Amino acid sequence: MREVGRATRLPILSSVTLPRREKEWRMSNPYDVERTWPDYFLEHRRRTVEMQGTYRCGDLPVWTIHCPLGYLGNATVIEGDDGLIVYDTGVNAEAGAHIADEIRSISDKPVKAIFYSHHHGDHYNGTSAIVDQAVVDSGEVTIYAWENFEPERANEFGEIGVRQALGVAYYGGAFLPPEDLHHHGIGLLPSGGTAGYIAPTALLSGDTSLTIAGVELEVFYTGGEAISEFGIHIPEFDMVIIADEFFTGIPNMHTIRGSKPRLPDNYLGALDRVLAIGPEWLLGSHIMPIQGKEEIVRTVARYRDATQYLWDQSIRLINKGYTPVELQHALQDLPDHLVEPPYSVPMYGTPVTAVPEFFTGWVSWFNGDSTELFPSEPKSRATRFVALMGGTDVVLDEAKRAHADGDHQFAAELAQLVVRSEPDLEDAKHVKAAALRALGYKQLNPIMRSWYLTGALELEGSIDPDQILGAMLEMLAAQESARETVAGWRYLLDADRAGTLDLSIGIQPKESEEPFTVHLRNSVLTVEDGVREDADAVIELSAEGVRAMDTDLANTVTGDPGAYARLLDLLDTEVVGFYMHQR
Repeated sequence: MREVGRATRLPILSSVTLPRREKEWRMSNPYDVERTWPDYFLEHRRRTVEMQGTYRCGDLPVWTIHCPLGYLGNATVIEGDDGLIVYDTGVNAEAGAHIADEIRSISDKPVKAIFYSHHHGDHYNGTSAIVDQAVVDSGEVTIYAWENFEPERANEFGEIGVRQALGVAYYGGAFLPPEDLHHHGIGLLPSGGTAGYIAPTALLSGDTSLTIAGVELEVFYTGGEAISEFGIHIPEFDMVIIADEFFTGIPNMHTIRGSKPRLPDNYLGALDRVLAIGPEWLLGSHIMPIQGKEEIVRTVARYRDATQYLWDQSIRLINKGYTPVELQHALQDLPDHLVEPPYSVPMYGTPVTAVPEFFTGWVSWFNGDSTELFPSEPKSRATRFVALMGGTDVVLDEAKRAHADGDHQFAAELAQLVVRSEPDLEDAKHVKAAALRALGYKQLNPIMRSWYLTGALELEGSIDPDQILGAMLEMLAAQESARETVAGWRYLLDADRAGTLDLSIGIQPKESEEPFTVHLRNSVLTVEDGVREDADAVIELSAEGVRAMDTDLANTVTGDPGAYARLLDLLDTEVVGFYMHQR
C-alpha cells in the first residue's frame, strides 16, 4: 500500500459497466435536448464513483472500502489482535466478493464480527461473499444488528414492494444509458445483483460496550436514515463510524422512491453525538475517511445545522399557512453559509423533496383547500381542462412554445394535460419528454435528475418497467422466510372474490421456523402463532415452496386437501410494471 494524502489507498478499480437493455436507449424525438450538467455535478462524481478504492486511516488498523465496484455502500474493516471486524458488507454479493478480496489484501486474520449498520440493502447484502453461513451458525462469526433490524428489513420493501422497486429503478437510474448514469450522489446503484444476506445472530439495544478481537467498541443508537441505525465509537482510535447520518450530500430526509417517514430529530441527535465526542477520525458508509478534530466538528456542525434549518424553517412557514408546493418554492435552496461541498450540498437529499414531507408528516397530505379534499379524477379533469382551453392543438402548441422559450416546467404541465386526456398522442408525449429531459439536465440533485430523465425515456417508449421489476422482486423475495411471505399475502387478497369466506390453514415450515396459521375472515388475511385446532387444513411446506405458490409442493398433513388451493386462488398475483408518467 502507498500513502495518498492522509490516507492510504489501493489502486483504483476499472470503470463500472452496466448491461445494455434490450430496447433502444432513446426513441426518435423531434424536440431533442442537448445533454448538459451543472458545474458541480461532474466534480461530485469524481469525489464519489471515481474515488472508489480501499483507504487506510493513517497508521491505524482501520480501512474504508469506498464505493466497492463503484456501488454505493462502503465497508469498514477493523483489525484486532486475533481477527477482523467488518461494519457493513455492500449492496449485493458481487460487491461483497470485491470487499472480501480487499479484506484478504489487508489481513489474513479471520473475520470475527460483522455489524449491519441498518436495514437498507446496500449495507447487508454482500455478507455471504465475505463469510459462510456455516461459520455464522457455528458461532465463529457474530453478526450484530439493532433489535428492530429484522422487522424493519422485512417491511422496507414489504407492503408496497412493487411501487418501491420501481421507485428505486427511477431514482437510481436503472433505465438510463451509460452517458446519463453518472452517480447517485453517493455512488452508483447497481441494476440487479445477487442477494447475499445472512441473518444477524446478536441484537443490540441502547448504548452498548463490546470488546471484539481486543478492540473496545462503544455502540450508540442514531436512527436517522433508518429507524434501525447505529454508530460505533472506538475510543482507542479516537474514531467514530457513522452510517447514513452523514453523506456527501445533505440527508435524504424523505426519499421519493417511497419509504416510511424519517425523523429529523434522529438525524440531529446522531450528529450531536458525533460533535460531543469530537473524534480525530470520522468514517461513514458513504464517505471517505475524514481526519482532524477541528475539521470534523466544523463540517459536521454545518451539516447538522443545514438539516435543522430545513426542518425549522418549514415548520415556521407551515404556521404561516404555506402549502407543500409553496414550501418547495420558498426553501428550494440552502443559504450560502450552510453550503460546503462535498457534504452539505443537494447531491443526495435536496430541500425540494424534503420540505413537502415535513408538511405531510406534521399536517397531513391535505393542503387545507376544501377543493382538494376529493378532487376530480385526473383523466376527466385533464380532458375538461383541455376542452376549455381550446382543444388539444391549442394546448400542445402552447406547450411547444413554452419549451422553446425555456419554460420547461410549464411546458411539461401543459403537455401532461394532453397526455392524460389523449394517452396515445405521440406528439404530446414527445413534448413532455423533451421538457422533462431539459429539466433533468439542469438538475444538480442526481435523484431528481434520474427521475426526470427516466420519465423522458418512458414517454418515448424506450423502457419497460417489467424489465427490471421482476429481477428486483425476485432478489427481495429470496430473503423472506415462509411466515414473512405469507404475511405479505394480505396485500394480494382479492377482497371482492373472498367475500365472507372463512378459511384457516396451518402451515408447518420444513425449515426451523415455528408453525403458524393463516386465517381468512371478513375479506382480510391474518397470520397467527401456532396451528389452530379448528384449522381447515394443516400443510407442510418449505419457504421456497411458499414463495412458489405451487400446490404440488405442499404436503397436506391433516384436513381438507383442497383448502390451500382455494386460498391461493383468491390471491391477486399479477405483478404490473406500471408507468409513472403516462397514466
